[in-house]
Amino acid sequence: MTLRHIVSWKFAGETREQRDAQAAEAIARIAPLRERVPSVRALSLHRNELFDGANYDLTLIADFDDAAGLAEYAEHPEHLPVIDYMKTVTAARAASDFTI
Repeated sequence: MTLRHIVSWKFAGETREQRDAQAAEAIARIAPLRERVPSVRALSLHRNELFDGANYDLTLIADFDDAAGLAEYAEHPEHLPVIDYMKTVTAARAASDFTI
C-alpha cells in the first residue's frame, strides 16, 4: 500500500514575479525533506504553468507507506519550519490523501 499526499498552494504575491519568488523559496525549503524525513518514499514539486492567477501556484506530490508515515512527516522537526514559512506566503491551500 502507498499513501499519496497531494497539496496545492495559491501564493499571496500580487504579481507573477512575486509568486515565482515565493514558489522558488517554497521549493528550496520543501525539496530537501525528500532526503531528511525517513518516511518519505517519493516527493516531487510542480509549478503551475497555465492560467496564472486562476490555478493554484505550486503542487506537492509525496508518497508514504501509510498514514503513520504521513503523520511522521507532518510532525518531523525539519518539516515544521516549512509549515511556518508556507503560512506566511499562502493565500489558499488544498490537500488530498489517498491510497494508490
